[in-house]
Formats: sequence, structure tokens, C-alpha cells
Amino acid sequence: MSRLQDSTQQARRGRALRQVPGVPQDPCEPPVELSVPQRHDLIDLWCQLMTDLYVHHDQKKALYGYDPVRALLALRRQIPYLGSAEFLRELTLVINRLRDQHTQLYLHGPDPRRRSYVATLPFLVEVYGEHLSPDYVVTKVSDPRDGFVPGVRVTTWNGIPFSRAVDLYADTLTGGRPDARRARALETLTQRPLAFLPQPDELWVDIGYRELASTDGPDRSIRFEWRAIEPSTASAGSDTVQLRTRRAVDAISETARRSRKLLFQPVLWQQETAGVERVARASEWMQTALPDAISAREVPTSHGVVGYLRLWTFDVSHSDEFLDEVDRVLRAMPPGGLVVDVRSNPGGVIEVAERLLQLFTTKPVQPVRFALRATPAVAALAEADGNGADLADWAASVRTAMELGEGHSQHLPISDPDRCNGRAVAYSGPVVVVVDPTTFSSGDIFAAGMADHAIGQIVSVGAGTGAGGANVWTHDDIEYAYHVAGLPLPPRPPGIGYSVSVRRATRSGAAAGLAIEDIGVSGEEQYTMTERDVLGGNEDLIEFCARLLAEC
Repeated sequence: MSRLQDSTQQARRGRALRQVPGVPQDPCEPPVELSVPQRHDLIDLWCQLMTDLYVHHDQKKALYGYDPVRALLALRRQIPYLGSAEFLRELTLVINRLRDQHTQLYLHGPDPRRRSYVATLPFLVEVYGEHLSPDYVVTKVSDPRDGFVPGVRVTTWNGIPFSRAVDLYADTLTGGRPDARRARALETLTQRPLAFLPQPDELWVDIGYRELASTDGPDRSIRFEWRAIEPSTASAGSDTVQLRTRRAVDAISETARRSRKLLFQPVLWQQETAGVERVARASEWMQTALPDAISAREVPTSHGVVGYLRLWTFDVSHSDEFLDEVDRVLRAMPPGGLVVDVRSNPGGVIEVAERLLQLFTTKPVQPVRFALRATPAVAALAEADGNGADLADWAASVRTAMELGEGHSQHLPISDPDRCNGRAVAYSGPVVVVVDPTTFSSGDIFAAGMADHAIGQIVSVGAGTGAGGANVWTHDDIEYAYHVAGLPLPPRPPGIGYSVSVRRATRSGAAAGLAIEDIGVSGEEQYTMTERDVLGGNEDLIEFCARLLAEC
């Protein structure tokens, strides 16, 4: 299985972006063409979502001095002067000003085949150094050529200084902090899921770079054409109806993560699609039954041998299977200390992240608590029989909050507290948890649980986690909830999708009641990535964590 099959090689090559079904030939045109009545429908829809349902509405208004409903009404007045493409760009900007990765407008397009593609360039750029003077380096290349290999420094993007190009792209994305927006931009700069992000504006990109041996010599330039690949969903990914409304996930990052696996770990992707029972990333890594979600190995350091556990995602279908595999891996880790790395973890099923905590502690685990917006519409949704499994526990407190003039319902757990407790501890040694701004949603929740139950120290690369503090519902979930409650909802034009933060999360344990949205989980220790980290398998980062573990 170590040799790439023809089907895997073809999957990595993909096809020219212009050949993807449903992708406009002109990058300036979106995949959806809206009539004027449909544009008004979209304004009506988003005004109602903001007024009825959006759980962070008051927080965002106070934090950013921005009223999304007034901005939407202002955009309505511009409809006679805007074409469909300009209108959709303006609407996206209005929504993204909320800086909420869970609340998004998606231009899926009418052709369902388009949604499975990711627009890609055949390399990955990562950053190290201080945030005010970052160094951008290519760390992975699927097709090395012309000296463009891992380790080269990227200097320009289409003639724009690369750092500025990242910031310009970040301004179109979301994130409660500048470092979170910049990290999200770098994460999707060269892998852009077409189900969630607009297709690139350019047909090709000219990259300026400096070779490994050159420190002050002239830059070289290389051109890459955008291509499209179909990375597929994770084999263990959550797609069951019971889990859809109990997720906290960044769908964009999850899809981009899958595309990076196909491009830069094709053997693993091939083994996964072939159904190999246990897979290891490389010879020094443990074999696991869920390699798309779990990687683990022992690492010798100057402070002794430590365990290194990478949790790539919590978006899995079966929490028991996931827990059993993590339990097995933890019991094989050295007792002297463990590094749990959740960088680039986009989240997933809330219960999966919270049930893991019991494997590290004998203390009672208190799940994160969630609240609904206190509005008449939410009260009707919560009281509807068809929504009982999801919302009935909040129904009485929504009504009470409305009577008292409060903005939110009572905060209650989504995860069953009994299922978050009762398992035997699998690892009792000292633990360090590594996070960064791409640790998002259920990743935020996991990091908060590790800190709030005093399980381990948090080391943050950057200011903290990505600050995604909500339970996210998609348009399908919301339309069903409104339907069974007998509430009208403006029509959604074909080819348009959306997601909305429906329940806000607050921390438990020692930090009970603290919000996660726009704040995240900061580390007791902050760490700046080095060149050896991004090119050499996190060597300095693990050494730093090993020192902290030795001091415990």
C-alpha cells in the first residue's frame, strides 16, 4: 500500500478549476445568479435569522459597534444599483463583519457536483517567528519543481508582499482576533473548499520565493494554475441526523484539512479509502483505527521520553468508538508526560470532545453549558414537539427570560453529564495541551475543559484558541425546526446555503460562566513557532512542552 495507485494519483492531480461543473468561467461571477425578488428574499431571511435566532446578536453589537439588521436594511436599498454578483459580495461582507465563523453565507451553486471540490495549489505555507515580523515558508509540496521545494521562503503573491497578501485575504474572513483571522487565511489560502468559499479571483498565481541556500539573493518566480480536487469526507465523519444539531465545527477548516491529507499524505488517504483496519502516519507513529482523527507516538527529548497525541478532529460519528481508541492509545503512552496537540482541530461533535476529559481525571467532569436567545420565535421553536429532542430542556427558561427582560435562556449542557463521567482514567501522568487560533469550536470546548478541570497546562501558539463558542445549525436544521413549529421563514434561493450560531457556550468548572466566543481559551504559557518546528516535526515545540512536563 506504500505505492500510490493510479486512482490516488489522479485524485491528487484533480482537474483545472475551469473544468469543474458549476464553476463560472469568469471568476468575477458567483455560481449563483439571483433575481431581484430573490435578493429581497435573502435580505428578509437574514433579518429574521438575526432578529429571531442568532444567539450572539447583542454581544456582537456591543463588541463591534455594528448592527447587522440595520446593515442588511441598508443593503436592501442598494439592490436597484447592484448586479447579482455585487449583491452577494456585499451580503457576504455584511455577515462576515460579525466575525463569527459559525454564522456564514454559502454559495453552493445549483450544481451539486461543484460542492465536493476544493480549489487548490500544490503547496502549503506555514508561518513561524514573532507575529509582527513573521517568516512564511513552504512546508509541503505535492509536485516539487524548479527549486520550489519544502523550505523555500515565500516572498510575494501575484507581486504583493506575501504578508500583505495574507492580511488582505484575512479581511474577507472571520475571527474574533486579528491572529485568528490571519491563521484562518493561511489555512485556506492554497486550499479553498468551493462548498463554502468563493472560487479564487485569479486563474493562476505567481509566487515569488527565495531558495534554501539563498539568504539575500534575488527572488525566483513560479506560476501555479488553480486546480480542483475531491478529497471526500472523513470515513468516520459525523453525518447522522442525531448529531447534526449537536455539533460545534468549522466546516471550512474541516474540508480544507481533508484536502491537505489527499495532497500531502496520499498514502494515508489511500489506505483510509481502501478500508485498512489500522494505519500509522509513518514508521515511528502508532497504528490507529481512526487515523484521520488520531495520531500518536513517543518522542525522546532532553527531559526524557514523552508521549505526543495529535487529535485532528472531533467530527466523528461514534463517540464510543473514538473514546475506545483514544483510551487504547493513552494507555500505551509513556507515564512521564503527554503532549496533547489540538492545533488545526476544527471541532466537531460536542459530546465527543467533552467525553474525552474523563480519560484524564477522577474529578467529576462538568460539561460546557449552552443558552438560547430569548425571543418569541425561539420560545415557539423550543416548545414545538418536533424539536423536543434538541430544545425542550430550554423551553421553560426561554419564556421566563422573556418575562424578566433577559437576553438568554438558562445555560444547560448539550452533552449528557452521565456519559461524560464513569470511565476509568486512561492516563494519569502530567499533561500539556497545545492550541492555536485554528483550534476551533469543539476544539475550544476541549481546551476549556482541560483547563477548567485542572487536567493540564495550556500552551498557546498565538493568543489562544480560535474563539468559536457556539452550537452551529445549518439551513436544513433551521428550516426543519421552523417547519415543525409552524413558523414562516422567507424562502432560501436555490444554490444558497447558510449556517447560524444557535446556542452560545459558556465554560464550566473553575471558569464557570465565562464566554468562549470572541475570547477563546488562552494559554498559561505562550510559544512562538520556530523554523525547526514547521520543517522538522515540531521539534522545538515538543522540547518546550517536555520541559513544562518535567517541572510538574
